[in-house]
Parts: sequence; C-alpha cells; structure tokens
Amino acid sequence: MGEVDLSIRQVLDADGNLVGDLPDLDNKELVDLYRLMTASRDYDRRAMAAQRQGRIGTYPMLEGHEAAQIGAAFALRPNDFVYPAYREHGVQITRGMPLDVMLSYWRGLPTEGWDVHGFKMMTNTIPIASQLPHAVGHAYAARQRGEDVVTATFFGDGATSETDFHSGLNFAGVWKVPTVFVCENNSYAISVPLAQQTASETIAQKATAYGIAGVRVDGMDVLAVYQATKEAVERAHAGEGPTLIEALCYRYGPHATADDARRYRPEAEEIEWRKRDPLTRFRTFLDNRHLWSQAAEDNLLEEAGDAFDIALAKLEGVQPTRDSIVRHAYSRIPQQLVAQLNDLERGAGEPESTFSEGEVWQLGSDPSPSGPTERWNMAEAVNATLTAGMERDATTIMLGEDVGVVGGVFRITEGLQEKFGAERVIDTPLNESGIIGSAIGMAISGSRVIAEIQFDGFVYPAFDQLVSHLGRLRFRSRGNATAPIVVRWPNGAGIGAHEMHCDSPEAYFAHAPGHTVVIPSTPFDAKGLLAAAMESDDPVIFLEPKVLYRAFREDVPVEHYKIPLGTARVRAAGSDLTIVSYGAMVRHSLEAAAQVAEEGISVEVIDLRTIYPWDEEAVVASVDKTGRLLMVQEPQRTGGIGAEIVAQIGERCGYSLLSPVRRLGATDAPWPQFFIEDYALLTPDHIVRAIHETVTG
Repeated sequence: MGEVDLSIRQVLDADGNLVGDLPDLDNKELVDLYRLMTASRDYDRRAMAAQRQGRIGTYPMLEGHEAAQIGAAFALRPNDFVYPAYREHGVQITRGMPLDVMLSYWRGLPTEGWDVHGFKMMTNTIPIASQLPHAVGHAYAARQRGEDVVTATFFGDGATSETDFHSGLNFAGVWKVPTVFVCENNSYAISVPLAQQTASETIAQKATAYGIAGVRVDGMDVLAVYQATKEAVERAHAGEGPTLIEALCYRYGPHATADDARRYRPEAEEIEWRKRDPLTRFRTFLDNRHLWSQAAEDNLLEEAGDAFDIALAKLEGVQPTRDSIVRHAYSRIPQQLVAQLNDLERGAGEPESTFSEGEVWQLGSDPSPSGPTERWNMAEAVNATLTAGMERDATTIMLGEDVGVVGGVFRITEGLQEKFGAERVIDTPLNESGIIGSAIGMAISGSRVIAEIQFDGFVYPAFDQLVSHLGRLRFRSRGNATAPIVVRWPNGAGIGAHEMHCDSPEAYFAHAPGHTVVIPSTPFDAKGLLAAAMESDDPVIFLEPKVLYRAFREDVPVEHYKIPLGTARVRAAGSDLTIVSYGAMVRHSLEAAAQVAEEGISVEVIDLRTIYPWDEEAVVASVDKTGRLLMVQEPQRTGGIGAEIVAQIGERCGYSLLSPVRRLGATDAPWPQFFIEDYALLTPDHIVRAIHETVTG
C-alpha cells in the first residue's frame, strides 16, 4: 500500500527564502533550472503573440506552470520516457526538443522531426487523460524486457475526472509499474473550478484508492517539485511502484488563446497568485546566492527571442504538399487512399501525386502451404497461431480480461499463460479502455501486443483509445511511433446470448482512419490472416465470428503461412450475380448460391476477409463480369460496410450493371437478445430471395 503525504512540500517560500532542505544540485544545475524556466516563459509569450498574428493555430499557454513542469522534467533520467498532455512546452524544452519541432505542431505542419524515441517523449495528447494508460503500458513492457525505464506522464486537475485517470492509476497500482504521474493542479479545467471536478480534499489522496504513493508539492517551487519527482523516480527504479504527484500551481493566462479567463476567474485571484510567481521566487533565490545577474537575464532573453524567431521563420518557409494528408496513415498507403488523394488533386487542377511501389499497399496472392495439416476448427486455428506467434517473437505480450488462467470466455487463449507465463499473458483489470491504452504504450515502447476484448459489445468503453490513438498514432507522429497491435474480439450474432454479447461493431472501426479491419470466415483463413496481423507494423482489428469458432473443421497447414491483408477471395465462381460478404454470412451466401444453382442461376461469392482496406479491384472485376451485385452483411444496414461497397461499385461499374445493386442486412434496431434473436438473423433463405430479386431486376 502506497503512502500519501497530504502536507504541501516546499523548499522555497514565496519570497525565495530557503525553508526546506536544498536538493543535491550544484550551482550550474541551479542556474540551468532557471534558464529553462525563463526560456520556457519567453517561448510561451512569443507563441501567444504568434497566434494573435495568425502565424500558428490555437495555442495553450504555459505561464505559471514552469516550476511544475521543469522541476519534474529535470529530475528524470536521460532514458526515462515522457507522455505529455498538450501544455508541456517546458517539459519539451527541458528534454532538448528544438523549437521548430514544437512549433510545427501548433502551426499544423507534419511534425517530421518529432523523434519520439530520440527525445524520449511522445507527441502532444489532446484527448484528456488518455495518455496515462500509455505511460503505464510503456513502463510495464520496458520492465518485462529488462530495461531500466521510468515513464512520466503530465496532466491537469480536470483530467482526474476522466475514465483514463482511473484506468491508468488502477493498472499502475495493480502492476506496480515504474511510472510517475504529475498532476499540474492549476484549480481550473478551462472554466470549471476544482471544487466542481472532485469532492475529495486533494488530488494526491486519490492515490490511496490505487495503492500507490501520493505526494503534494508547491508547484510554484521548482526545487520542491524537482525533489519530489526525483524521489518518485528513485522509488520507481527500485521497484517500489508508481507515485502520484499533485503540483499546486496556477495558470496565469487563459486555458488557450480561444479562451477568456476573465469570464470565470476573478482578477484579484490572479493578483494573489502573482505574488508566488515561480520565476520571481527562484530568481530571488539565485540572486541571494550571487548566481545570477541582470546581464545574464538580458542575454538569455535575447538568445531565446532569436531562437524563437529563427524557428518560426523556418516553419513559415515550409510549404506542405497535398500528399502529406495520406502519408504515414499506414506503413504502406492503401490504394483507396491514393485514389482519394488523386480525386482531390484533379478537383483542384493539380497534377496527381505518384508513389513508388514500395510506398503503396500491394495486394498479394494466397499462399499454398505444402506441409502436414491438422483438422482444426477456427478456435483451434486461432489458438495455434497465437501460440506460434508468441514463440517466434519473445517481445509479444497478450492482455485482456480472463485471457490467462481461464483462457478466455471462449477458451481461445487456453494454455497460453501456462506456456508463456503471467508476465506475457496478462489477466487485466476489467477496464477495456485500460487494456487498449496500456497496449498502445507497450507498442510505443517496442513490444508487439495482442489485446483481447471479451465481447464485441464491450469494446465501446475503449472507443476513445481505439479511434483517438490506435489508428492515429503513426500519422500523428509521422511514422516516428508505430502501433504493432492486434486487437481481437469475438464478433457477431448467432449464439443466443444476452445484450451486448452479439454486436457487430466493425463499421465503426473501418470508418475510423488508420485501422486495418479483418474478419475471417474459415479456419484456414483465420490462421493465415492472424499470422499476417501479428507481423503487421500497423494496428489490426481482428474480429472472430463467434458462431464460427466451432462450427466446422477443415484441413489447416501446421506450418507458418500468411494471407496478405487486404486481399479478397472468390469462394465460388459464377457468371450471373456477384455476392460480396464476410464473416459468418459467407457460409450462408455459399449455401444460398448452391440452392439457386439448381435453378440455373450462377452466383459468384466473394469473401472480403479484410473489410478495410477492402479489395476493390476484385469486386469490380467480378461485377463487370456478372453485371449484378448483392451485398450481404449481418449487422445493421445504415452506414455499414455494405453501404460503402455498393456506393463504390455504383460509381465504378455503372455501365456494367444489368440491375440495381442491392444490400441485405439487419434492421437498424439494437440487436435483440436470447429468445428473439432468431427474428433478426439472416438465413440462406433471405439471401435466396434477394438473389431472385436482384437477378430479375
């Protein structure tokens, strides 16, 4: 159980007098602290002026947070890793980040120079508190690999109301990871005061609930913050777990340049806090020790001003190209993205961008393994693939609810924890956002990760992590950080389960940029697609139709093979109509095709397998041949995968069509449970009727 100290630690009083023990810092380090604080404030004021001039976008001010940020960052070791929020300019300067790299973010330019691993700092995080689980996962994975890394994450008092504050601290406490949580408590979340954020007397006391250490410190006293952070880092390094530091500070300006603090904050309050200015306080301390002078101050400000002007001028000379909007969204650019970019360029009267073969996602052919086979169902194929993948790559970590001792609710991961140990196959707390968030941090740190969500309908609490981070990570960091993560869950209906256990949420994640979304329909494909997903440098959402887990067996090669992601497969050849489907509906479609074949109707069935990016050329070629398209999907129709496919085929194959394209799917109501589920399920008979209607036009 961590200890919580609710007293406010202080080394210097508001007048700069020593009232506590001086940290073990030499004179040069003391001066360096002040130089960093002063340079950060100068940067902050100039950035605010640049925003007012229209030279950068909306900008969040730092002034008042210098001691909290620089004191904490100065205490970190070179190999420690930082997960910032969005106001941590002082932390970035302390970590040696060039000003042009910092400003490029706020100017809205691709931050090519943000070397995540060189600076040991992730990019700015806009979704509040969502970086906390990343810091926890990073610390866990680094420790698992035997690396001496402490992670630190910075956030405001408002962030303590977010779900990911809970998931981050809870996972950290359970795993006892070497992470330091630094809360810059400036008493306001934009306009909402602290008393309306939490009923607790302090932020630090929240640490008690998570079994971790909690500390309060005067966040306007750089020496006190430094000492508190240094002790937290040493505690983490020694294996004594994480610490929550509450640094009490004040934001002198508005929340950001789009905000007006006068609407919610009295001027008298700011005047009172100005008496505790962290720069004035520390400058007095240095003056009393004859370590600083006005000449040194003037020289520092001149250097800082020149550096800012040079950095901003450099950025103003950068002219981004239109292709930057698609680069780094994936390790290789999907062909759909290239086509969409070219459409924009033609519409603007610009020449089309071209890419080398190595830059574009190339579709491949299915493998032809020739070794021995086993009669496996899909559950067995997935289990075997997970096992083989973890054997091949010792950095791979698996985590999720009940994946370890129980082997998952469908027993898909059975035996894996026994084989690889509880450090690599982790039974996590029941928190989907924490599972995906910590997986992201693990991936940033250098591990490959397999994260399981127990049921399809349970993925929604993790939506922010999946959409705001997992899919955007490569693009946001311009390829400097990647997320080789497979997120698995049992998907779809047909097992007569209760509410939230039979959803099909794949369209949400196909729509969100940066994801590859895969849904196999056979044991052979499940193995080959999962093997490819586990070796992908991009995140893959791998959805396993639960109704197919043990529906049938087929011969599956024992040897390692990969099916190229993004490639569809023709399951049955035909000439009169094309059915496009995926997952559990492929078997129904094949059964329907067999029925109508007896009537002389020849149906070609295409199994998408990857629903984003989907194999557009395969579908176009088939529809150009047959002249008709029926799209069959299990979930709700509106906004589904089928809507995208019929729209694109309508655009590309209009002159080949002999009848209107059709969609077959569920109603747009919530998925029913248990006894009434059968009324919502599509059957081969539904597909047969739709085939007749499509063929007759």
